Amino acid sequence: MKRWMVALACAAVAAVALWVTFFRASEEDRIKQTLAELATIVAVKDGDTLLSRMGRLRSRMKEVVDDDVRVHVAELNMDLRGRHKFEEDATKAGLVFQSADCTFANLSIKVDPDGTVATADGIALVTAVRGGERKVDKRDVHFLLRKDGSWKISTIDVAVPAAD
Repeated sequence: MKRWMVALACAAVAAVALWVTFFRASEEDRIKQTLAELATIVAVKDGDTLLSRMGRLRSRMKEVVDDDVRVHVAELNMDLRGRHKFEEDATKAGLVFQSADCTFANLSIKVDPDGTVATADGIALVTAVRGGERKVDKRDVHFLLRKDGSWKISTIDVAVPAAD
């Protein structure tokens, strides 16, 4: 009976070690999930109203951005600080676009050795419908993230479009 208990304990330890080694999400995967969640939250959905959009932004934004987040969009001359201001300005996008989705591509993620600060650089692909016309926009983006339990975005910098 004692041998079976030892064998069972060893099997349990081996299973946990395998799970941690092969199946647990890496820090890069967690950062990508945070960025994907941000894209989902700020998307303009068909049928969004100002109230439904503001409710979604207010209830879910605190999960992915710092209270003191800084957002800089050079082309729009936007340089704001604070989650509440970001939520307010993101809500206004629903007045301009009938729908808008964002995805991030070519992400290059660097996590500091302590695992508490990371940068993510890539391309934001925004597909939006405005006045019935569909437009795809591509911008370089830079994120600074901090980890305090989970990854949260501290800074968002959106570059002007590259000249073709």
